[in-house]
Amino acid sequence: MDKLLTVVIPAYNIEKYEEQCLSSFVKPKALPEIEVLVVNDGSSDRTVEIAEKYVQKYPDIFRVINKENGGHGSTINRGIEEARGTYFKVVDGDDWVDGAAFGKLVRFLHTAKSDFIVNRYYWVHNQTGEKKLEFESPFPGVSYGREYAFSEVSGKTFLKMHALTIKTELLRKIPKIDEHCFYVDMEYVLFPIPYVRTVTFLEEVVYQYRIGLAGQSMDMKSMQKNEVNYTRVLDRLLAYYEEQQRRKIPVYCLTYLENSLGRMAATRFKIFLSFPYDRSIPGKMKAFDRNLKEGYPRIYAAVINKPVLLLRKSGYLLYPAAHLAFYWKERIKK
Repeated sequence: MDKLLTVVIPAYNIEKYEEQCLSSFVKPKALPEIEVLVVNDGSSDRTVEIAEKYVQKYPDIFRVINKENGGHGSTINRGIEEARGTYFKVVDGDDWVDGAAFGKLVRFLHTAKSDFIVNRYYWVHNQTGEKKLEFESPFPGVSYGREYAFSEVSGKTFLKMHALTIKTELLRKIPKIDEHCFYVDMEYVLFPIPYVRTVTFLEEVVYQYRIGLAGQSMDMKSMQKNEVNYTRVLDRLLAYYEEQQRRKIPVYCLTYLENSLGRMAATRFKIFLSFPYDRSIPGKMKAFDRNLKEGYPRIYAAVINKPVLLLRKSGYLLYPAAHLAFYWKERIKK
């Protein structure tokens, strides 16, 4: 490893946002300790042309990797293969970083030893520019800059890709992330969990996550369209959890997987509720939940979402009310 940090930019037709993304790594100045890999996933616009300008100006920092289209997971897989950094971070091509906060993160990495480094991040609305912290703090009473044993915090926090900087050596132990598939962020976060022993939380807000774009993966219409992808990722992670049970990994790692998969199961119910009213849906929810309870009882118990618990308690007879409540909640958000 001859770099401190590898940043991978999954890049597919991002010309509209690319300048903001790439320039954020050279403000206020380029950091020689980092490498930025723009992994071009078969773009047909000016994505490569724009990236090459940064390669020409900062050849020791930027690199373009061209590949056939394989989806978000394929760009991360390729980035892990190519990385020369001790640590690894993914920043999507339509997002960016705060230059000052990113600089502080890189300086911290000079002495860091933790497996996971976790920063807070903003949701930034594309139209209004309004910023909002998704999590005010990772958990109540967190001490920023202190290294925790993962066993101390695994039951208190929920980590997302945008927050994470991960030791590259951990990512080289994990299975390949699914390709040609949406919702692989959770594979990227959860596959390393069996190997995580230490984590440090930093106060700086590094990642700027752009929201309000049409077709984003967590947009309800996209979730309906890509329902099969969500199920595919959830099924793979359930199988991975089962494998880790057999491997007898530390209990705190299993608990973290259970809690995270419980959240994913709750989102599966959310997708069911997002579809137009249909009398067949309660049966589908009941079958999904029955399979979860029989195959993964601890994950079934980790579902703590109140609407899901009410649906269960009612034997799914509350589906009409839950569907209506979901519909109005989504309308209010718009």
